Order: sequence, then structure tokens, then C-alpha cells
Amino acid sequence: MSNTYSLSIRVESYNFSGEFYLVGNRYSTGEEVLKHVATDHILAMKQRPHVAEYLLETLQAGETVNKSAYEQADPDISCGLHFDVDHQQFRFWAGDRDGDETVEIGSQPSKSELRSMADDLST
Repeated sequence: MSNTYSLSIRVESYNFSGEFYLVGNRYSTGEEVLKHVATDHILAMKQRPHVAEYLLETLQAGETVNKSAYEQADPDISCGLHFDVDHQQFRFWAGDRDGDETVEIGSQPSKSELRSMADDLST
């Protein structure tokens, strides 16, 4: 059996608000998704001067699925990543939307800090 995850990524700013979706395999815990998938998106977002650059790169990479495919997925773990552009804050959750496991992430996390936060989810 394949380990599967779904990840919704919500981006909000004063001039843009939207959500897109990823569904994949190999990861079945919030820790793994934060460590191996969400970390890459967080680092990509914070390195772009404009959120539009991140969105174009991500959508062009073809990793995303439509909302219907996301809703029909039967993942082992559902996760979400929220990026408040105006306040430069990230929030990652795993489980339900209220966040069985929630991590509030500051504006300038490093890869090692994100991996440490992921490790904390498993304890």
C-alpha cells in the first residue's frame, strides 16, 4: 500500500487570495509532509520578491491538481499550508482544518528550522 497525502496551499495578500492543491504519495504523516513537501514551498515563497512569481512557477511545474481531484482523494494524511503575505506568516496544519497538529511559522524560517518543527510534530 502506498502512503498518500493531500496538501492545500492557501495564499492571501491584499491583492490576491487563492488556494491550490497537491496530492501525492510516499508520505503519510504531517511530519513527513512538512519536512519533504511544505518546506520546499515555504522556502520558495519566501525567496520570491512577489508572490506571483512563486504562483507561476508552482502552477507551471504541474504538481497541482484541481479541487475536484483533491476532494476525491482518500489520503492517509490531509495537510494545509497558509501563507499570509501581508504579515509574512506561515501556518502549517495536519489533520483537520482546526489543526490536530499545527505549527505557526515566522517570516524567515530556514530549512533546518522547518525540519526541526517537522520533527516536533512527531513527538
